[in-house]
Amino acid sequence: MFEKELRPYQDRLAQHPIYDSIRSVEHVRIFMSRHVFAVWDFMSLAKRLQRDFTCVELPWMPVLNEDSARLINEIITGEESDIGHDGQPASHFRLYLDAMGEVSAPTEKIETFISQFSRSYALGKSLNQARVPAYVQTFVKHTIKTARNASTAEVASSFLFGREDPIPEMFKTLMERWGLTAQQAPKLTFYLNRHIEVDSGDHGPGAQKMLSRSIITPQVREKALRAAIDAIEHRIRLWNGIYREIKKSDACA
Repeated sequence: MFEKELRPYQDRLAQHPIYDSIRSVEHVRIFMSRHVFAVWDFMSLAKRLQRDFTCVELPWMPVLNEDSARLINEIITGEESDIGHDGQPASHFRLYLDAMGEVSAPTEKIETFISQFSRSYALGKSLNQARVPAYVQTFVKHTIKTARNASTAEVASSFLFGREDPIPEMFKTLMERWGLTAQQAPKLTFYLNRHIEVDSGDHGPGAQKMLSRSIITPQVREKALRAAIDAIEHRIRLWNGIYREIKKSDACA
């Protein structure tokens, strides 16, 4: 779907210089301390789709499309309560935080943000209080705006093309460049390998089916395409910001 229209944007993302720039543990720390916000805001897209495709209200009512309901419920189960490196249930967000601790990546900003946001639900204010870089704030705000306000098809398109579709190749490339082994960083390699496995094998194809079923008119298709382009472009801008920080750290070393 959208193969021809999205190819230029997908190529720009796949060929981003950030992949070749991450060559040390310090680079990994910079990357993870910024990327963790994308791990967090991903769940808002997933939960919005769960709300649209299933019934999460009381009293319960039958859903219109049980195939899509099953697909999103399976994705939520994996993302919110997967089996972690130690055999215990854990969200992928928690797995990522554990992996950050393993390589001593700073978690202060994401922890401060979660603490502030859980009390106020003021997104911009909480991001500012946590001193989150502006380019990361832009990414998160776009994600939450999409999850809150976009149509089901637009959310499904952003979810697929901004997240599930590019992640397996992105993480494969990062693992190749980082050179970290399972012995050196077992939690991080577990997280990356787990996402490569589920996103390419289950979640990606499932998201593709959900999007296909949501596109019912040419107008809906056009909006979904625009949402896909916006999602990829925001990912590229996020990578741009992290890349600049990595280059700045090298210049100061």
